[in-house]
Amino acid sequence: MEYNTVYQQAKEEIMDNRIEILPDVFLTSVQTDKFKTGCFSVNLLRPMRREEASANALIPSVLLRGSERWPDIRAISARLDELYGASVGTLVRKKGEMQMTGFFADYIEDALAGEPVFSEVLDFVSHTLLHPKLENGCFRADVVRSEKRNLANAIESRINNKRSYAVSQLLGTMCAGEAYGIARLGELEDVEREDERSLFAHYNEILAHSRVEIFYMGRKTAADAAEAFREALKELPRGVCTAVGTSVVERAEAVREKVETMDVAQGKLAIGLRTGCTAADEGYPALLMMNAIFGGGATSKLFTKVREEMSLCYYAGSSVEKFKGVMLVSSGIETANYETAKKEILNQLEQCRTGNISDYEFGSAKRYILSELKSAADSPGRLDDFYIGNAAAGLDGTLDALAKKIEGITKQEAAAAAKRLTLDMIYFLKGAEA
Repeated sequence: MEYNTVYQQAKEEIMDNRIEILPDVFLTSVQTDKFKTGCFSVNLLRPMRREEASANALIPSVLLRGSERWPDIRAISARLDELYGASVGTLVRKKGEMQMTGFFADYIEDALAGEPVFSEVLDFVSHTLLHPKLENGCFRADVVRSEKRNLANAIESRINNKRSYAVSQLLGTMCAGEAYGIARLGELEDVEREDERSLFAHYNEILAHSRVEIFYMGRKTAADAAEAFREALKELPRGVCTAVGTSVVERAEAVREKVETMDVAQGKLAIGLRTGCTAADEGYPALLMMNAIFGGGATSKLFTKVREEMSLCYYAGSSVEKFKGVMLVSSGIETANYETAKKEILNQLEQCRTGNISDYEFGSAKRYILSELKSAADSPGRLDDFYIGNAAAGLDGTLDALAKKIEGITKQEAAAAAKRLTLDMIYFLKGAEA
């Protein structure tokens, strides 16, 4: 398959630029006229720390409950309606061992509205970030209590999605002692101890001492976007920023196994491997190919062999955490099939290692990845996630560059990537009656 026929059409005139617009405030801009809407995100970068994870997750939600100019939800809704139904939402992301909190906004482009919309939405977001509605010199107690309940519900809901729960339990055990093992939203007990004064103090701390990464996509040039964000955030306090980064464990020293019993109808098997490779490494495109062959799509070995041909599971797939150097396998199985399914999943990994990859599997995997990259290029939200993740990790790669590298990957390189994998953790959630 030729690269140009798959990807170039999606690329169009997209160009990316990353510049420092204020001290430790960076803007990545993507100029394009292919969308009717523009978007941007403003992200505070924090190291994943148990003691602040839940507070970081709380702050954007509290801020979006009211500012000096728009003090409540009714006023906020009315203002966004005035801006042709612009949308502003909160963000809490985990990239490697970094937590990113802030806002994402999308809006109709100025040219289509016939009047400035971008600047007004940016004014709304910057004002929301920098001028919260206060009471007695701190956040409003009722708002903090309300958002604490919402966050607690979100944390508690993790256990209701047993597939996600199994993966979180796997990572919490596999990466115990590593920052990556900390949950994105923190833990219930940490939420409970926050109040309006402690949260406001933390807000002031992270506002002044966090690196800020901004993503913009729309019709403005990089220079024009930079000037707009520089002016909007000129009141942002700046101090010495807290360092962020991700430690990578190159390989597992031993295989660990954990079985948990719960009242579930379907067993959940999760397997964690160390890849010895991150998005910063030259071998990353080969790892993506290997993952697609192994468990990354409907033509992967896990899907076709383990699920379809052998009927050992209800679902089975794999994914790569590109900043931490971890691969995850997730599968739903009958408890009675645990040993057989586990053995066969690892057998399919061994097939990848030995280069037992058919032309069909290899070609399908390449088409799958290129299709995913094309879809990302057509999605403002996925573009934001890609570029912000790269910016946070200090990478300057583009979707275009990654697609070109994928085009050149061989079977031998994919097999070599598989050989670097080391099995670290096996987690199984089984039913209580089993």
